[in-house]
Amino acid sequence: MLTLFETKLHENLINKKYSRITYFNDFKEFTVVETIIKEIANSESGVHIVLNSGDVIPLEKIVSLDGQYTEHYKDIEDFTCDC
Repeated sequence: MLTLFETKLHENLINKKYSRITYFNDFKEFTVVETIIKEIANSESGVHIVLNSGDVIPLEKIVSLDGQYTEHYKDIEDFTCDC
C-alpha cells in the first residue's frame, strides 16, 4: 500500500506536474526546487527521483512534495523564517 507521499509522487510523475520539492542535499543544506519529476528509479543505493534538470535526489533525503511530508520527516518543524 502506498503512503500519501508516494501516491502524490506517482501522480505528479504521471501528470508531469510541476512539483515543489524540499530536501536535504549532500551537504545537509535544506533545498527547495520547483520542477517536473522525470522518473522514479532504483539503483544499488536505493530509490531516487530524477528531475527534469537532470538532478537526482534519493527518496530518503526528500522532506516534502507539494506540502506532503515523507514518513522520515513527518514530525519535522518548519524551521524556515521570513527574515
